[in-house]
Amino acid sequence: MNTTTAHLNRPADLHEPGRNLRRWWGVITALLVAAIFIEAVFAGAMMSGVGWARAAHAANAVLLIASTTVAGLVSLITLRRVPHGPRLGWTLLSLAAVLVLQAAAGALSAKGASLLWIHVPLGVALVGFAAQAAMGARRLGGQ
Repeated sequence: MNTTTAHLNRPADLHEPGRNLRRWWGVITALLVAAIFIEAVFAGAMMSGVGWARAAHAANAVLLIASTTVAGLVSLITLRRVPHGPRLGWTLLSLAAVLVLQAAAGALSAKGASLLWIHVPLGVALVGFAAQAAMGARRLGGQ
């Protein structure tokens, strides 16, 4: 029996550190992806004339920036010795920086600047960027 077969035949240890890290960071990044998608829902509601949508869109943007920044910093600190951990941290901090740019473009658009041409496609790209972070969380602790 070679090592690959032995590895596949051993029972799964649910307390394995890499598995727990992947699980928790998978949940965190999935929540970030969902929040970014919900931001698009709020934008659509806002464009449809729903009164509360503008406030929800703005509040969600602030929460997204704060939570993504905190998640990035926490992951850089706690995952610094975990394979793929620093990469996840830098991905999250990069996502936070792009979210700040997105929020700035949105705020300027709300004040009359003609920036919706960049705000809308950047919002679409952010969903993919956040999905990359979620994929990075699945690699934690692996080779």
